[in-house]
Amino acid sequence: MSAAGARTFHTSPAFLVRSADMGEADRRLSFFTRDAGVVATVGKSAWRSRKRFGGTLQRYVLLDVSWTESPGKLAVLSAASISESFWPVVEDWDKVRHADYLLEIAAELFPQAGPKPKAFGILLDGFRALSAGEAPGQTARRVEAGFLAVGGWGPDLSGCRRCGKTDCRWYRFVPSEGGVLCDSCPPSGGGRLSLGSVKTWRALQTGNRAAMWRLRIPEPITLELQVVIPGYIEYCLGKATRSLGGEALRI
Repeated sequence: MSAAGARTFHTSPAFLVRSADMGEADRRLSFFTRDAGVVATVGKSAWRSRKRFGGTLQRYVLLDVSWTESPGKLAVLSAASISESFWPVVEDWDKVRHADYLLEIAAELFPQAGPKPKAFGILLDGFRALSAGEAPGQTARRVEAGFLAVGGWGPDLSGCRRCGKTDCRWYRFVPSEGGVLCDSCPPSGGGRLSLGSVKTWRALQTGNRAAMWRLRIPEPITLELQVVIPGYIEYCLGKATRSLGGEALRI
């Protein structure tokens, strides 16, 4: 066991979430890692040290990063290398916007320190899907639903939360109810979802990653979910997301 106050060394697959200048040469770098969750580090002379970092400190790539931690101090990034590249994402502005969104909600929904293998796996699947050519909106809905389920925020989509009806053609998703309501039950309002959209969302949050990515999502259902799920994520976070220009519907 290491002595109290000693430095500890860590390594993990990671995505770079955000970066900012610290002085003339250093950078503050925040990563979403598989083995430690969100990790904030300082990259000493990040723009000058080609030997340590080269051109690896960029978004939209899967990294292997190493860092050291000392009590009471910001962790120091010691090494980074590219494990997998997603260049088709960089070449398409809409994919870039959605990739930024996925990175943002990963870090916001899972800010606690500690291993996040399930959430990290879903995020990695999302980047691979974007790179392989899936429509960005479909990828985002899959990742959102997966994150919500893993984090314990998955809504009850078995039927109307008040009366239990399961055969309505249309429902209303009401965040404060934690699920859907039929048109007959109070309260009013909420985002409208067809039965097909409710079933699709329910299938996406089963926890089976392979099945989640095999599921075909028709475009009309993607569009319905697009105006409901992002708003629910903001409800869970208690604040608006910055990415995608505030496309979430306030429900």
